[in-house]
Amino acid sequence: MTRKMPDLTQMDLRSSVLFLAVPAVLRNLLQTMVQMVSLMIVGSLGSSAIASVGLANRVFFIIIGVLSALSVGATALVARSIGARDRANAERVVSMAVVFSLVVGVTLAIAGVVFATPIMRWMMQLQEEMDMEVVRQGADYIRVVCGSMSIGVLLFMSNAVLQGAGDMKTPLYVMSGVNLLNLLLAWLLVTGVGPFPAMGVLGAGYAAAIARAVGGLVSFFILAHPRAAVGFNLRTLFKMDFSVLRDILHIGVPAAMEQLIHQGSQILYTVFIAGMGTASIAANSIAMSIQSLSFMPGFAFGLAATSLVGQNLGAANPERAENSGYESLRISMYAAGIATALFLVLPVPLAQLYSADPEVVSLTANCLRITALAQPALAVAQVLAGALRGAGDTKWVMYITAIGNWGVRLVGAWILGVQLGWGLLGVWVAMALDQLLRGGLTLMRYRSGHWKAIKARKGMVPHQKAAAVTIASGRDGG
Repeated sequence: MTRKMPDLTQMDLRSSVLFLAVPAVLRNLLQTMVQMVSLMIVGSLGSSAIASVGLANRVFFIIIGVLSALSVGATALVARSIGARDRANAERVVSMAVVFSLVVGVTLAIAGVVFATPIMRWMMQLQEEMDMEVVRQGADYIRVVCGSMSIGVLLFMSNAVLQGAGDMKTPLYVMSGVNLLNLLLAWLLVTGVGPFPAMGVLGAGYAAAIARAVGGLVSFFILAHPRAAVGFNLRTLFKMDFSVLRDILHIGVPAAMEQLIHQGSQILYTVFIAGMGTASIAANSIAMSIQSLSFMPGFAFGLAATSLVGQNLGAANPERAENSGYESLRISMYAAGIATALFLVLPVPLAQLYSADPEVVSLTANCLRITALAQPALAVAQVLAGALRGAGDTKWVMYITAIGNWGVRLVGAWILGVQLGWGLLGVWVAMALDQLLRGGLTLMRYRSGHWKAIKARKGMVPHQKAAAVTIASGRDGG
């Protein structure tokens, strides 16, 4: 059964934030650590292997980013429905979200398999002599992992709707299993253990693909279970309700455009880096992997803010919705401070965990020093953007992302990294400036309070019900 916590109007706000955020922090900590260890395993194969996986993963960041962004619409709608005690509407949202995600997943899988090699060649186009080994390995990796997206897409949508219902624990358990399976398979298949063949970069691709496909299947059956925090009825799953789909897309499309803007700039950003040589590609991949430690808490508290803001708006309590965003940010800033200290004090030892190449280690360490001071601003951008998404204010998040990523990061990377010859360090200076700007603009938008006046569309729960907000923790015992 779904377990209900006390009414949020009587619960300490910080406890509410932590109740939602801590499972997400743990989930993302495990995911980050698994990704880091997986890259270390690949790193044993040399800089070319790290470079190929790093470039291929940029493609998956686009896919995952767009899928996660589209799911924001489902998260916000489910949160408002739960806040207004309208479970029937929440289940309609889940059904349409699952069907839509399957269609998108199959489309992405086919596109990835067909265009893997052209994508890798395009990303390497600025190299004077294209490293064809990086192209080949990266294309193989893309084909294998993309093939799993037709089922794996359910993993992202399931996490989104459960988070909207306040169930952060079930995604924690599912993603823990997925990431541990990924790590185990990577260990077995990359270098070969016992009877398993040494498959190199392709082994890392199979590890990720199998784990994600298994996670997608498990997620489907979780949502179909009657004791899930929110789910669907198998008998009515494919009963199309286009008004609900329209409402999901009304919120999700701007969020998806935001991710396309962000990840599109990152692709061009990576093309610039690829033109700087294999060592720069490897160093950038390692630095991004290490920096993901700082992404993790901001992302988790952003999820908590999305859920709490949406639920409290659904319960006609905009003041508490606003305070939920600020409290999520305050706690996240502690983690940002720790990340800043780590990147300033231990950049070389962190880089040496991945590579023994002196050039790669030096470049990585300098990148971490540059990004260290921008970590608090990054936390602001992540957490308060999550709060704005919970209110359905995804267009402004998209505008801010466009200004920062394309107006500052991309232009700055071209000027500093390419034209002025600063190389990889110039690219990371541009990224830090982008994070500082987006943090400031997001804070300004949130402080304006305009997002409180966003009205629900037809399929969304109106603000008129002052219902008590409940947080569902999921199944019994978890």
